[in-house]
Amino acid sequence: MGRSDDGDGEAKMEDGLYPLRKVPMANPEQRPIDVSVPLNTGDVREFRKEMGRLLEDPLGVAESIDQFLGLNIYTWVELQSILGILFTMEEREIIRHSGMRVWDRERQGPDLGDQKWPMRDPGWNNQNERHRKNMSDLRWMIIRGIREAVPNGQNIGKAPSEHQGKDEPLADWLERLRKALQLYSGVDHDTAAGQVLLKTQFVV
Repeated sequence: MGRSDDGDGEAKMEDGLYPLRKVPMANPEQRPIDVSVPLNTGDVREFRKEMGRLLEDPLGVAESIDQFLGLNIYTWVELQSILGILFTMEEREIIRHSGMRVWDRERQGPDLGDQKWPMRDPGWNNQNERHRKNMSDLRWMIIRGIREAVPNGQNIGKAPSEHQGKDEPLADWLERLRKALQLYSGVDHDTAAGQVLLKTQFVV
């Protein structure tokens, strides 16, 4: 299995994904063992066609991805690869900011969100129990980050995304988009998430 980092923290899998899955033993007194279960990147691309759009239905997308990932344990590289296939760079940024915010709000512990979701491969080993806990936490952050990526996300489609009016100055149009996004998404356009949302809606 080949792995690479393109220099900006985004992981790429060159052929496939190999998450771990717990498999029960024939003897019920023995503990389940973890085995690698190949997941073809083509399967992820096929799933992308069915999962819906993040900004239109974040709750539905989160539920679909949660079911797609199942109970498997994914490394940092594998999770970033899956996100890279399913979402644009702007959407991934929204999800990460949201996931870190939820972690810092709901989880008690010494590690902050940006430590739990590192930008670069931390080298987690799925045979290491502590590292596996980090992988599970990151998976949790991803799903929660998707769920809360866009507050009142069901209304985001109401924000105007049409082309700039024929005689409308660019600055006026941009300000109109900013106000509409804040109204329908509940996100302050001056925040990092707001800037990313604006970028995804900006149609010239």
